[in-house]
Amino acid sequence: MTVWMNMVGNIFQALSLAGVILAIYYASSQTRKLQRQVHISNLYSRYDALHHANERYDAGLSMLFQKPELRPYIFGRKAVDLVGEELDRALIVADQMAGAVDHALRVGDRFPDPGDEGWSPVAREMARTPLFRAIVLEKPHDFPDLGRYFVADDNAPAGAPPNGIVPN
Repeated sequence: MTVWMNMVGNIFQALSLAGVILAIYYASSQTRKLQRQVHISNLYSRYDALHHANERYDAGLSMLFQKPELRPYIFGRKAVDLVGEELDRALIVADQMAGAVDHALRVGDRFPDPGDEGWSPVAREMARTPLFRAIVLEKPHDFPDLGRYFVADDNAPAGAPPNGIVPN
């Protein structure tokens, strides 16, 4: 009788062990699937946020379309010699576009995509443009992610305005 009880006990132990092994396998399988879902969700969030940043950038481009004479200040690295209403318009366009790039950089940092350089090339080009330098260096807290591409110009001539705008 004890041999029979030992055999039944061993069978239950073997079944319990098999059940534990199956439960661990199922849990690891579910964990891998959940990990994949989280990755897909993060990528979707990234692309959705980058789409939003692109729309904001395009809004700046549409403002530029309305005032094409501002193009050299946005894309041509022309020194900012505007005054009055034209200066205000150029600063608004630059602020809109810089805000979009700052947002895109922030999203790219939070949800990285190893194969994508993202908006870094745009940020580097903005850092070389006097109009964007004026906006970002004047309000660095408004553009924390974009601002790291900008450094104060220690090589500027003595008496040069800190914001890059040439007074008339």
